[in-house]
Amino acid sequence: MNTFQIHVDTGSLFNIGGSNTSPVVSKTNSNPFQCSILLGNRHRALRNARLTNAQIPLGFYNIRSPYNTLTITSTPYTVTPGWYTLASLTSALSSLTSITWTANSNNTVTVALSSATLVVPTGISYPSLAQLLGFTNSQTLTGTIKSQNPAIVNFDTYLNIWIENIGQSSLEPSQITYKVPLNNVTNNVVYFNQNSNFSQEVNVTDRNARVDRLNITVLDRFGNIVDNNGLDWSFSLEVDADN
Repeated sequence: MNTFQIHVDTGSLFNIGGSNTSPVVSKTNSNPFQCSILLGNRHRALRNARLTNAQIPLGFYNIRSPYNTLTITSTPYTVTPGWYTLASLTSALSSLTSITWTANSNNTVTVALSSATLVVPTGISYPSLAQLLGFTNSQTLTGTIKSQNPAIVNFDTYLNIWIENIGQSSLEPSQITYKVPLNNVTNNVVYFNQNSNFSQEVNVTDRNARVDRLNITVLDRFGNIVDNNGLDWSFSLEVDADN
């Protein structure tokens, strides 16, 4: 068994040295967070894979699908995806709905609905925009109402790197190979290093596993695919394999 370093950059167009003139990175909808990366060598009998470092520019929006839609009575409204503060989000909602939304100093939100009703959906696996604004089903949602909880517009605390052909990091059914903590800062770059963060290793139980590419999807904490708006990223793996 040998140990190899695999260095990946989704901005790479060709294999290093130009010996392979075929593209090595195939992106879905031009999204670097949803791609397949062809490796220069096939690794036979892959035993395990460790994430040693990652460099991830944060290009994805904090308010995005499916977290950007709310319903008032029976009318759905969708906020244009983008980077929002609580103040700019309530301003956008006021323009969109023709109803006054106010960001309060304690991070709660007040909305003047008159006879309309704000709908806080249940039975979904992720927070709705109404929930992100702090509203809950346990409060009256008609009239001039104030959110029961503080609003949170920067809710991304980590990203999940899912490498489909390496597998999961535990016996749990989640699509998580590696987890990268975030610092909730937009227009920034997150640097992950196993020496300063924590060690992440996935053991591959299939002794016949042959890996010649990495099929990668980056998901948010609620399991939804993240669109990084064209910003490429990079990472390194250390793998143990027969060759």
